[in-house]
Amino acid sequence: MLLRKIQLYTTLIAVIFCCAITNQFMQATFAAGREVSIPDFQFQPIRPTKAVTIREAVEVALRNYPSIANRQFKLRAAKASVTLAKTQYLPNLNWDIQESGVTSNRIASNVMNNVSGFDTVPVNSGPSASSSNLKPLVNNLEGLNLNCLLVDFGLRHANDDFARADARTARADVRLTELDVAFEAADAFLTAVAAKQVIRSAQALLDRMEAGDLRARTLVAKGLQPGVDAASWQFDVAKAKITVIKADKDIKLALVDLAERMGIANADIDVVCETLIMSPIEIRQSGPFDLSSHPLALLKVAEIERWKAKVKVLDKAYYPHVWLNASLWGLGSGAGGNINPIRSVAGGVLPQVFNYMVGASLSFPIMEYFPLKAEKRMAFNNEMAAKADFDLAMQILEKKDARARILLAEARQVAEETPLMVQAAKVQEIKTLKRYRTGLTNMVSVAEAEHALAQAEVEDALAQIEVWRSILALGYVQGDLHPFLQLVAIAEGNSGQATDSGSEFRR
Repeated sequence: MLLRKIQLYTTLIAVIFCCAITNQFMQATFAAGREVSIPDFQFQPIRPTKAVTIREAVEVALRNYPSIANRQFKLRAAKASVTLAKTQYLPNLNWDIQESGVTSNRIASNVMNNVSGFDTVPVNSGPSASSSNLKPLVNNLEGLNLNCLLVDFGLRHANDDFARADARTARADVRLTELDVAFEAADAFLTAVAAKQVIRSAQALLDRMEAGDLRARTLVAKGLQPGVDAASWQFDVAKAKITVIKADKDIKLALVDLAERMGIANADIDVVCETLIMSPIEIRQSGPFDLSSHPLALLKVAEIERWKAKVKVLDKAYYPHVWLNASLWGLGSGAGGNINPIRSVAGGVLPQVFNYMVGASLSFPIMEYFPLKAEKRMAFNNEMAAKADFDLAMQILEKKDARARILLAEARQVAEETPLMVQAAKVQEIKTLKRYRTGLTNMVSVAEAEHALAQAEVEDALAQIEVWRSILALGYVQGDLHPFLQLVAIAEGNSGQATDSGSEFRR
């Protein structure tokens, strides 16, 4: 019985294994004729949950957005270019083997060099033939040729430096792209949060309007209010519904934009916004920030260094080159007798005589002076243009830094006043409703109070979001979003996930 069970389990495992192999084979068969992507863990997309926080949105964007993968692969290509530049130090070593059947019809003649159409005429050495014969003779030629550049006066080293400068430029471009993607995802998230607060306020206003409409209908039915109040409430209810419909459209479009910024445009997502509608802790403002460490500035500096390296390459290109040349070759021919006194090997299939050569040569590109001079002038002017781009980038960053500081200060001041406005609007609503129930005011005053409360609630939520947006803008212009994400983690109560990035915070 035990043996039978073992055989059964063995058969089952074999069947499962065969099914798996067949499945893999069928997948490979169906994939034939089209490109099959090679998985790379660094660029594996990740899917978020339906409701995401702003930190999760940034993380998903950094893993999914195609422009980052584009820059990463360009960086890989630049690193491969560095490896390619290092191969310049390797010598050239060629091994050639030639087997041919050649007729021996030769006469005394000359062929001029560089005559168009005669470059393919083979060299046919040996004494002149006494008669024409079309019977071919087997010939063999084998050769090993070595050419090594001994002295280049720093040209290869300059090419190495240029390749490394190109890689540094690509690496700086990756960092700038990551910063841009993270900022745009966070900014789109805040836009979606703002749209969500608008629709919440519009829905709350609609609920209050419907409740007021119900009260008005009751009072009108009892004869305590005129019938026109019921019609006015119906108008305000319809208007509030239209506002809700428009707000719903805005939040849906904002979520679509956010999904696109996260690299998952076809995903249905929602935002967790409770943290971002509360006032964040204050940032202790520091002195002037060193904007030269911003990824944009680093990219511009890398471009300057790249063109400097190009100028050095062109400087070294006009120096002479000293080569070591060495060759070893063998010849074989099936011709015997008086033509080739040395006995042939295997009927001319293998070499029967060998020769070698060792020497040195010097090459100097005399007439390359003029094109190299023009190329050097181009590279120098491109370097000056890159320096101008750096100055322009610094001007833009300094302007954005000043604007971000001003906007943050103003947003803070507004955010401190809006809660008071909400409280006052709530008190006004309560008092107006009491007066309306006692017949001391009309429904117009009640509707105005409801609208004022809804507007105050929206402005309060948007004011807090604007503070977060200003902190985000300040982090972007300083080239580091970690302080912003730290504030978010602290507001969420995950202070353990907030790592120190050099910024100081206080409540």
